[in-house]
Amino acid sequence: MSTPAAPGTPPPPPPPYPPSPPRTDPPRWAWWVGGIAIPLVGILVTVVFGGNDPGPAAAPAPGSDNSATQPASTGPSGTPSSKEPEPEPPAPSDDAPSASASASASPEADLTAPDGYAKALSTMWGLAPVPCTQHEQQLIDLDDGTSRTEDENNGAVQEPGGAELLYWPDTCTGLGDYQLRALPNTRVGLLRVDAPKSFDSCRAAAGTGFGALAMSERNDREDRGFVEGAALCSVTDKGTVAMAVIEHISGSAVDDISVSGPLYVWAAAP
Repeated sequence: MSTPAAPGTPPPPPPPYPPSPPRTDPPRWAWWVGGIAIPLVGILVTVVFGGNDPGPAAAPAPGSDNSATQPASTGPSGTPSSKEPEPEPPAPSDDAPSASASASASPEADLTAPDGYAKALSTMWGLAPVPCTQHEQQLIDLDDGTSRTEDENNGAVQEPGGAELLYWPDTCTGLGDYQLRALPNTRVGLLRVDAPKSFDSCRAAAGTGFGALAMSERNDREDRGFVEGAALCSVTDKGTVAMAVIEHISGSAVDDISVSGPLYVWAAAP
């Protein structure tokens, strides 16, 4: 048991703190050495083991065919094909001519001459109306495509003169009212647009007859088959087989119609 201090005696000092344990952290210079050595080791490893690897491939320059954004199509063997995709066909237009009224639907003419006929000759033919005030009608000779006019007489012909077709104004009211017909005692018929354009087909069509047709009525013309690409065929008074192709039709319901095209003629051999 301790003896109490005498009054007026100062208290004894506190006991000293235990000594701190020795430091184990590496010295500051070791951090500098490690910060330099580690990057150097990484560089050496890259040089030794990666020196033979090629660098990253450069991106191809953009071309005009947008090959960087479009996947290449594959061929039958599965390998990429460099062929560009074919463009889609354009949508059909409402303004495109119908097949029945297009000359492209007509097959090309076979001008082969059979035995007993000369080689086919080629010329032109046409229908060219005049104003009714001139009181004219047109006669067309399909032996050679020539035409002549005479005074209009309500479709009556004064002198046929070897012609096969008559083109005349019906009422002469000032509107398009010309009519076309074969003259009496002639062999004329219509060869339709989808029929073969040949000697045999034309001679056969010539026996079918061709009555009066209102040329200003487009529906009537199309119903009868008088369209671009068709042909009027005749066996003339001279024994010639003539094929008058309808290549162009112009005019409207209020205008008189004009027609033109090539004329192929197989003359009988002398």
